[in-house]
Formats: sequence, C-alpha cells, structure tokens
Amino acid sequence: MRTVTEPSREVPVLAEADVVVCGGGPGGFPAAVAAARHGAKTILIERYGFMGGLATAGLVAPILGHTAHESDTPIVQGILKEVTERMHALGCAPSWKESLREWGIRFDAEALKVVIDEMCREAGVEVLLHTLVVDVVKEGDSIAAVMVENKSGRQAVVGKVFVDATGDADVAYRAGAPTTHGRAFDSRNQAMGSFFHLAGFGYPDTKRVKELHKLIRDRLREGRFRFYNEGFLNRNAYHTDHTSANMTRVGGDPTSVRDLTRAEMEVRREVWKLVRYLREEVRGFEDCYVQQTSFQIGPRESRQVVGPYALTGDDIRRGAKFEDAIARGSWWIDIHCPLGRTYPVHLCTAECPEGNSCPYWISQHESMLSMEELFPPKGDWYDIPYRCLLSVAVPNLLASGRCISATHEGMAGARVMGTCMAVGQAAGTAAALAVAEGVRPGDVDVSRLREVLREDGQLV
Repeated sequence: MRTVTEPSREVPVLAEADVVVCGGGPGGFPAAVAAARHGAKTILIERYGFMGGLATAGLVAPILGHTAHESDTPIVQGILKEVTERMHALGCAPSWKESLREWGIRFDAEALKVVIDEMCREAGVEVLLHTLVVDVVKEGDSIAAVMVENKSGRQAVVGKVFVDATGDADVAYRAGAPTTHGRAFDSRNQAMGSFFHLAGFGYPDTKRVKELHKLIRDRLREGRFRFYNEGFLNRNAYHTDHTSANMTRVGGDPTSVRDLTRAEMEVRREVWKLVRYLREEVRGFEDCYVQQTSFQIGPRESRQVVGPYALTGDDIRRGAKFEDAIARGSWWIDIHCPLGRTYPVHLCTAECPEGNSCPYWISQHESMLSMEELFPPKGDWYDIPYRCLLSVAVPNLLASGRCISATHEGMAGARVMGTCMAVGQAAGTAAALAVAEGVRPGDVDVSRLREVLREDGQLV
C-alpha cells in the first residue's frame, strides 16, 4: 500500500478527567452518567451532534432485553428504567410498568436525545459532541490519552480510566489490545441493516396488512427486492403516524469505510425501490413517502475486546449465572447472515435453506442448532460477568456495549440495547470505583460493585 509521511506535532490537551467514555450510545451514556453520579470527573466523547448511538442515529427500536425470556419479569432496571420514565413523561414512551408487558420498549428517538442530554447535564458529565476518537497514546501498558479530531482540530483527552463504548472496539484496537472480529470460521461479522420510516398513507386494517405483507413476500421470492422480511408496515417506534420498518440487510465489515459506504447507498436504493413500487402498483400508497432513513447503517457486530472471559452461545442457551455478574441479558442467539443473504435466509441455523451452498454451514453443519435451541430457558436470563468488560492487555480500559468480550454466538444475544445499557451502567460504576480506590478496573472489588449497582436500582 502506498503511504505518505505525516510530520510529528505537538497536540494540545483539550481536557483531563478521571473517566473518559468514548461513544455516547446505549453502552456509553449510561457509563458516563453512572461514573459522574459516583463522583468521578467524567468526559463523554461522541462523534455525532447527539447521543444515543443506534437508538437515535440508527432509529433502532424498540429497546430489547429488558425482561426475562418470554416473561414480564424485569431483568434490567437502573438507568434504563429512568430513561423510559423520562421519555414517558414527554409522551414518547410507555410507562415502565406498561413496557414490561411488551416485547420491547417503544420510544421516540428525538425524545431520547433530549433525555440523555438532561441526564448528562444533571450528573455533571462534560460532553464533547462532533468529536471522533482517532488514536490512543499509551504510557507502558496503560492508555494515557485518546486523540480526537473535531472542528477545533486535533486534540488530546487525558484520563485515568477509559471506557470503550465505540461499538467497534476502536479504542482497544488502537491501543494494541487483542480483539476478535466476527465468527471464528472466517472473521465475518453479522450483516448490517437500517431502519426507515414510511408515511403518507392511511394505516390499513389487520386483514389488509396481511394481504400487503404477502404481496411484498411474493415480490421478495421473485427477487424484486433485497429485504430479509416483508414487514414494511411494522411499527417498532412509539408514535403511530408512520411505520418503523426493520427489513434491510447488507453484508460487510463495519470497520471498513468502503463497506460502510457501499452499504449505506445500497440500503437507500432498496428503500426507494420499495417506495416507487408502492406508489405505482399498490392501491392506497399513491402518496406514500420516506419520512426518514437512519442517520447511519446499523452494525450488529464487529470487533470484540478480548477479556479474561468471553460470553458464549452456550451461556445464553443454559441461562448461565456468574459470581461476578454485573448485568443480565435475555435476547437469543440472533445471527443475521454474515454473507448478507436475504429472503428467506434469516439465521445461521440447521433450517437455513441455503444449506449446502454456504461454506460456514458446510463446515459447521454437524453442530448447527435448530431454531428452538437458540433461546435461554423460558422465564430466565443469562448473566454478563464483569470479566467480559476487562481487557487482558490494557489495565485501565473497560469495554461496554456490543464490543465486550464475547464469541460470535454470545454477542448475537448480548448486542441488544437493553443489555448494552445495563453493561454501560456497570462499566461506569466500576470506573468510578477504580478511580476512588486508586486501583485498576481489574482490581475493583466485584462484590462491592454489585452492591453499589443494586443500591442504584440495577438488577444483578
């Protein structure tokens, strides 16, 4: 590869803090709020002009993993419950009690943006928006500072404990910490996808919805569209004046700018193919329009930090419990085809119709699970151990959100937003305790951490 030489330069220190949280998504903002509430001087660095990650930039809804499998028993509370109640007060989410009766927490992304703003401001978090973490400076094995770029130029943010909530383990990777990427077979990660909102039509009755879904399903079988399901009329978000569809799928590496660019453009092309078809050929949709597409395509998986323990698919299936548990999850081994294959291919299971044409399926077919084997026990959950948040190589780094230490199958369950928020609260609390006690995150008393989390309303 051709290279250029960048001259060395002195970089100004923009800020110094006890805890530096990189990424303001579901794994990041709870970490920042929790750390600040426990007395740590905290800075949160976010690349967009708002926080919320895929919950806002990706329009991903609803928030999943808040109850035990096939149950209304809560397994996450704490900051997630507070966020839900604050959005409910704005008329933009159900109450917490109501949400427990639903499969996920429906919400308005715009309300979530302002709720996070308020919570960070009240906790005393210094927020740096429009700021991208681009490199790491180390002293020995530890991170001394992260390098950032924004409209003010290149700067450094110095800290004692760093929380990698970038989703792609960017901080760990740039610090030279070992990471894994996707499935062990070929390092391919789950496919990416985007939500989009449609409006401009009267929502049809139940019978008509079924007819329209069949219509799109038939077009998918014909190869007219590249979606993995027909649910263009689904309502996943809170308000009912538009749909919130989760249909798109594109294979690729979320850490590759070329793959991201291709995926973004491919998704928009498919969404508009659907809209043109609806306008021209489907009665009642002559005036339908794209209300909005997501700010970015949604990666489901990329890099994982290598920690002392990696959450596995078997942990999910058996509802594993751990002495150092700091969060709970209930989502299943939900793998979206890493090759980006669409209708009717949804999961890497023994029922996959691609079967003999897929190299992964061929190599793994004797151990491939059936659909029924991908879930935790009914009414149960699995624990996330604190060890999954640690790095085996960088002692002052904690991982949060979907870049914690996990296998391909383990991350397929732990990646959902309710679980990420629980992990984020634990990461921020642990970071604050480490600073207060003058120890490394790996030396934090986990019994004390669990006690503090319970005091703060979390379920561990």
